[in-house]
Amino acid sequence: MERYHYLFLCFIFYSFLGWIIEVLYHIYKDKRFINRGFLYGPICPIYGFSAVILIITLGKYQNPLLIFIIGSLIASIIEYITGYLLELFFHTKWWDYSNEKYNLKGYICLKFSIYWGAFSLVFIKLIHPNVSKIITTINQKYGEIVYNIILVIFIMDTLYTINSLIELKSIFIELKEILDEIKNTIEMRNEMIKLENNLEGRIENLIYLKNKILNRLSFKQKLLIKSYPKIKSIKFENELQHVIQHIKEKF
Repeated sequence: MERYHYLFLCFIFYSFLGWIIEVLYHIYKDKRFINRGFLYGPICPIYGFSAVILIITLGKYQNPLLIFIIGSLIASIIEYITGYLLELFFHTKWWDYSNEKYNLKGYICLKFSIYWGAFSLVFIKLIHPNVSKIITTINQKYGEIVYNIILVIFIMDTLYTINSLIELKSIFIELKEILDEIKNTIEMRNEMIKLENNLEGRIENLIYLKNKILNRLSFKQKLLIKSYPKIKSIKFENELQHVIQHIKEKF
């Protein structure tokens, strides 16, 4: 059981470290603070999950080149699967490398795969040996207590985030229906000038309903979309653009 506690603490620590890296990167790049945490808390689980996988798979290797290659492959596979599943279940693309050379469906690209390989080498050789000592000490003294507390918080955070994403998808679906209806109504108005007054009232009512739906966006949903300015959606792109425009105006 101590092994599971140790790996879970590693997951949480590196998820938090990943969040810090993302925030600092965007402060440097965009000159402003952007909360890149996928969950409510200040963590990026993909970093923690990748770190744990690297610890398990690369801990036994000493050859730097082998660590670089395997680390690059593992991290890229994780990034690809994560991006694919997010788009599959929620019809949204949270990052897109389509403009980068040698990319695979925009989920991964050669440049960042190389970055992941270099980071894996630094991680295994320099970072984790020192972090491991601290986590091992905590795990030996307070492992079960810390594990239980953080696990409960993490599960609650994950459930709230999943629920938020499900609600966001529901908003997209309802918004799509309203926007399609608005479009059809506008087309009807152009064809039926005689009914213009009635149609104007209908359009206004539909726009009111559209704004009512948009106002249901929660602070977390707005923050998620605002944190990923390049987000795309295959199924709800038009609805997504209305959401983005609404957030720009209101948030």
